[in-house]
Amino acid sequence: MTFTLKPIITEAQVAAMEVYEAYRYGQELLASRYPREALQVLAKVVDAEPDHAEAWELVGRAHFAAAHLEPAEAAFRRLVELEPTSAWAHTALGLSLDRQSRHREGAVQHRIAAGLGAVPGDAHRVELIDPDPVNPG
Repeated sequence: MTFTLKPIITEAQVAAMEVYEAYRYGQELLASRYPREALQVLAKVVDAEPDHAEAWELVGRAHFAAAHLEPAEAAFRRLVELEPTSAWAHTALGLSLDRQSRHREGAVQHRIAAGLGAVPGDAHRVELIDPDPVNPG
């Protein structure tokens, strides 16, 4: 049995990081299933680079994983603003709306995503957001 310790991140640690270092560490934290900690670090990235689409994707995914649905929606809306032709961005926004029981609004985003066309990588990215939509948890 392997035990991992939850990372403890202080404001001083985040302040000492370069923006790119914070971005990479945020990716790592999210991949390790520490979305709340990832958000602490990623805040530095989106504050410094508000037009960084990949950072907004990570922020949205982290909020979604932490069940912060309204902030996830806001992050994915920002991602759609930055990448309006991204099927993935619309899919992620649609999923966040679906989870808030706003199915009509979510359906609009899913239709836009379908119209934009999916690429093989999108299926994996959806799994990162919603690993098992039939049996969540």
